[in-house]
This record gives sequence, C-alpha cells and structure tokens, in this order.
Amino acid sequence: MTYLYRRIFKTQATGAIAIQELVQTMFVAEMLISKGELWIVSPWISNVVLIDNRSGNFDALNPEWGRREVRLVDVLVALMARGTAVRIVTRDDEPNRPFVGRLNDAAAQLAVEDRLSITLREQLHTKGVLLSNSLLMGSMNLTYNGLVINDEWVEFSLAQQELARTRLEFEQYLRSS
Repeated sequence: MTYLYRRIFKTQATGAIAIQELVQTMFVAEMLISKGELWIVSPWISNVVLIDNRSGNFDALNPEWGRREVRLVDVLVALMARGTAVRIVTRDDEPNRPFVGRLNDAAAQLAVEDRLSITLREQLHTKGVLLSNSLLMGSMNLTYNGLVINDEWVEFSLAQQELARTRLEFEQYLRSS
C-alpha cells in the first residue's frame, strides 16, 4: 500500500519531533534529487535548523557543513549551487528581514543570486513548503515557534497531482507581485 498523505496535529506536548524529522527528511531528499525549483511560502520565516548533522549522518550531502545543526540558509544556498531555483514568498516584516538579508548575502557570496527569487506580500497568510516531490501545507510558519512551540496542523503530501496544482497556485505570486 502506498501512502501519499500524512496529517500531523502538533501541540507543545506532542508532535514537535515528528514535524522536525519530517522537514529534515524532506530537505535531505531534496538535496539528493532536486529537480530544479522549490517554494517556501510563509508569512514569517527564520533561519531554522533543518538538518541535525551533529552525528555526521549527513556528511555526504555536503561535507563542508561539518558536524553541526544545518540551518535553512545553508541548505537553500547548497541547493542553489546545485542548480535549484529557490522561490521565497513572505511578508516585508521586521522579523523576516534578518533571514532575507542572510539568504541574499549567502547567495551573493556563492554567485547564485540569479537562482533566488524573494517576493514580499503584505497580506500573505498562506503557508507551504513545496519541493520536487513533496509538499507540506498547513498552519505552520517556517520559524522556531512554528516547528517547536506553537500548536500547528500540517498535511504532508507526495501526490503528484496536488504538487502540480500547488506549484501553479504558488506561481501566481510571481505574476501578481
């Protein structure tokens, strides 16, 4: 039996590890099979820990990372260096500016800024992470509070039809900005 969906209800007491492991698995898979474009749509976004490489289990993904917690900017820049286009849609709010600045600086440092698109939307409330072969949608912002603290509801999908439909919907942000 093939499972295409998983729904997670997270509270402070339950589910935080499940979401962190799911997000880690999604981005590890993306490092292995990236097909050219990923989307992060989140009103609030920060440089969260995505991959726990303190044990060295993921050294093969990028030996330069070393044995540490690998953050969102590190993973996005590594993907851009491999040819992936990164599309970020977020709000132009003060809490997002350190992440946006850090990502822009890191992309420029590796000369991959042509693969980065950041769209700022004042009324954004949609939340989703769309990778080559997976989608995570729900109430969660891509922040520490979203991943660890807040009560959240998310749905993970591998259904190609849903991924294609979401990609078309997310592309509207580029047309209407």
